[in-house]
Amino acid sequence: MTTPVLPGSTPRLTVARKAAAYFAALAMLPYFLLKIFWVRDGLRGGGLHTGVWKALDWAAINAMTVAMAGAAILLGLALGQRWGLRIPAWLLLLPAWVGMGFLCSMLPLIPVFAMLPDVGADPAGPKLPLASWEVEMISVSFAGFGLGLAVAMPLYVRERWPALFRRGDGPEARSADAAGPGTPDHTGELRVSLARIAAGVCAVLAAAQAYWAFGGTLALDPHALAARDLRWFLLTGSNACWALVAAWGAGRLGRRRSGPPSRGALLFTWVASGALFAWGSWRATFVFAVPSAYSAPELPAVQALQNHLGALAGLVILVLLLLTVAGPVHAAGHRSGSPGDVPGAA
Repeated sequence: MTTPVLPGSTPRLTVARKAAAYFAALAMLPYFLLKIFWVRDGLRGGGLHTGVWKALDWAAINAMTVAMAGAAILLGLALGQRWGLRIPAWLLLLPAWVGMGFLCSMLPLIPVFAMLPDVGADPAGPKLPLASWEVEMISVSFAGFGLGLAVAMPLYVRERWPALFRRGDGPEARSADAAGPGTPDHTGELRVSLARIAAGVCAVLAAAQAYWAFGGTLALDPHALAARDLRWFLLTGSNACWALVAAWGAGRLGRRRSGPPSRGALLFTWVASGALFAWGSWRATFVFAVPSAYSAPELPAVQALQNHLGALAGLVILVLLLLTVAGPVHAAGHRSGSPGDVPGAA
């Protein structure tokens, strides 16, 4: 039984999508295997037991990252295989959003961090004394997966939801769910308000982190200023850039009259919102798990505020993005006589 060619696919794009997706899955495999070895070592009493690891279980934390790496490999396979085009949209979009937020946002810094001394597996978490080959392996896995995902995901979206890439059907050519003349659009007003609030929160986060990245010390712990190494300054500057992109993207989503943003703007907003949510949640988890051992230059209250507000703003922007792109897919489905495969729906 032959499978019909999808309306948004071409042979070259399909080959490129599969190659990038399989590359991403393959790149994550060494990290996956290394983490399994660390779990096995931890179950036998090995691993680290100093510093932050006095309060954390080496085997349990690495088992969690094994699950995350396994999910990343499955995501790569789903983006490359035909069955991945048929699974519920939310089942793929959510891990893709988190994965792109984690690693695509870090692509410029991963090779730099790999060359810095005393860098652990988590660029924003506790540092680990690793052998040079382990640092290189982890860096290659992260960079390779991020690059593969950055290529495969847009091509996947093009194949599965071709209405977003047709002239006259794309997000920039519509005003989603616009109410008729003289009809109050309460849903639209709510979306505009949420977009503006999210943009404001992201702008404040971007300004604060840019201030710290350029050497400012307000709201930092005066006893922890020595912890601001080059790695911290680079990461804080990167966070500021992505928060600024998220603020810009949310502002575009909140415009009333000019229509939704272009596909390029949607892609950057997608990555930026994912970065805010993924890294904010990750840092908040570690701060909650080891509040006394996890030290950072930011005051505890300031750190908690930026982590939680960033994660919440990223989640709100994701919802707004899905509402924005659902319109043309729904409309294309109605014109073709089928309900359409709406992003974010089961």
